[in-house]
Amino acid sequence: MGATKRQKKPKDVPEEREESEESLEDFEDLEEFSDETEESEVKTESENEEKETPQEFIEVWPKLLSDFTTHIQKAIVLIRERDVDEIPGAKEELITRLTNIMNYFPKNEGVILKKIVSDSIEKSFFPRTDDISQAFNQILNARTPDQDYIIQEALNGFIASETNLLASSKEGTLIDRLVELFRKSTNFSIIEHQFYNMFGNPNKPRKFLKDGFQKLVTIFGLERDTLIVEKDMRTSQPREIVFYRFPVEILAVLNGRFVEVNPESGEIVVLPQFDKMVFTSLFLANLAANRMKQSKYMINGVCNIFALIIILSFMPPLKLDPSNPIFKQGNFDPARMSVIPKSWLMKNVMVEIFPTLVAIVAYLHGGNQWYGKIELTEARIKIHKQTVFLLKDINKWVLGNLCRVEIPIFVEIANIFQTIAVGLESGQEKGVR
Repeated sequence: MGATKRQKKPKDVPEEREESEESLEDFEDLEEFSDETEESEVKTESENEEKETPQEFIEVWPKLLSDFTTHIQKAIVLIRERDVDEIPGAKEELITRLTNIMNYFPKNEGVILKKIVSDSIEKSFFPRTDDISQAFNQILNARTPDQDYIIQEALNGFIASETNLLASSKEGTLIDRLVELFRKSTNFSIIEHQFYNMFGNPNKPRKFLKDGFQKLVTIFGLERDTLIVEKDMRTSQPREIVFYRFPVEILAVLNGRFVEVNPESGEIVVLPQFDKMVFTSLFLANLAANRMKQSKYMINGVCNIFALIIILSFMPPLKLDPSNPIFKQGNFDPARMSVIPKSWLMKNVMVEIFPTLVAIVAYLHGGNQWYGKIELTEARIKIHKQTVFLLKDINKWVLGNLCRVEIPIFVEIANIFQTIAVGLESGQEKGVR
């Protein structure tokens, strides 16, 4: 198969140039936490191992379920105390939904939460396999346009802050610019200094950029290769050219869908379908396949995002009066959108529910090892709050109302909840893996 052939080396090397970059401020706290985490990772490794002994965690899951129930109950009290919803019945719908969550989620050893993670989150975004190409292919196959948008919006800032490479919004996100680099590259490879030219900042030393680039290579699982030029045209000296490309097994998944590999020459042509979701999927696949090798920062970040997806799935679809003016808005599609109750967006409600759900997601994805790295330090709380802000970024505003787009994963999670709740009510649900 053509995709298994060795990729050819880049044919040309453009001259280097520096470009000034604007930095984003939205994820400053994330950067600070990332730096703190890296500095303390080695120091706390032995402490984490000690924390993760079976004796320490023998009662973790029952405690997590108990904490989750307690915080849902507190959120219900907060919602009852305030009247912020303008849509008749919205507050009552939300209280009913949260009451059902409080009553049913802890039952049968948390079978609903386990099913949500194993049958929905893992299926769409985080396959339980150590084969990166299998995980990559599975995530790509779960794509829909709306689902792509939501997961990309959730991950953009996180990836940028992890690498400390913040592209300006005018020029697009970091992933947008990576797509541009690969589309314009020679034979589907990025030469190292081309990356430096694109992301260079005269106000920051080159070492800063190199460190960020190496993190980027690591989180996407790109492969490094070199080409020795016997005589450089400018210096007349031998020169080593460093470039990066997709691993052969990943290229095999891309071949025929996002790129075309010539089986004879090995030349690679980038197809129009090649987009930023390729990188988003590769990031998640690399993270999933190497889940037990991840840093504290990476674990906290991805658990925040998956917890946010679950929270969005909890929101009850509101029944609107047919005379509501929102139906006259061209950007509102009642077949695939639902209005989010304003009570659900109150900061105190999110602060009650979100941290406990992050801990649950961590435990179900990575067991004691991941759970032991979820911390509620001050920096951690800031990150929780920033992730909650994504609620407004990944949903649609229509006539002053925040509306949820019904992407497949939201529907799946809602169906899991409904199906198992009915089974538990009738005593049919016995358990889950």
